[in-house]
Amino acid sequence: MFTKPIIKVVQYHWGDQNHSYALNRQINEAYCHRHGYEYVVKTFVPRDDRAHRWSKIPAMREELHDCDFLLYLDADAFFYSHELRIENELIPLIGDRQIMMGANCTCESDRFQPDRPNTGVILVRNSPQAAEILRVWDESSEYPGLERFRFDMDYEQETCAMTIWQKYAQEVKLLKDYYIMNGVNGIFIRHLTRMADKHRFQVQKQFLDRHRQTAQTAEQQAIVASQTPQKT
Repeated sequence: MFTKPIIKVVQYHWGDQNHSYALNRQINEAYCHRHGYEYVVKTFVPRDDRAHRWSKIPAMREELHDCDFLLYLDADAFFYSHELRIENELIPLIGDRQIMMGANCTCESDRFQPDRPNTGVILVRNSPQAAEILRVWDESSEYPGLERFRFDMDYEQETCAMTIWQKYAQEVKLLKDYYIMNGVNGIFIRHLTRMADKHRFQVQKQFLDRHRQTAQTAEQQAIVASQTPQKT
């Protein structure tokens, strides 16, 4: 008998880093409510000795409890297909690994690094091994030679590839079919990375407007159907 896993969806947002986040949160909160997932937004003040993107790691570490799996989404990532479920689409793909990320591909014409992870969407198993991996990743900018990644381009993503992806190679999974959980054209989760915030706002507003129209149409059809005499 299949037992539905307890799933927690976590995002981190602080300050004015992303003006489109109000729409992003509305979309993701609605998705989680529909499927019964706990939705958590972390808003703690980031450390001043590194870029705020590093804050995703302590956000995950703080919330990796009272759940079976934690799915982290960057503040510019949202659930595009609300009919799909995490336990059906992502959890079977992680297998016996502790952490899964998509390949670092936004779209083939922009950035294509199929052998390196993108840290915008991360599936984490609640286990001691996963907690240890996150701890090591969190401390990696303190390692000799990696200090520059505290504020350098891609920050925590580069140290991820250079540290935990090497040390814990058997515990992490790189999803080559990145478009399932990542990428600007993702079929399940869309990650609007390397996109101007005003464009993110437009994409997410169009998404919300389209789904409102779909919901209204479905409601109208249901009303008409309830008022139509049934043939006997």
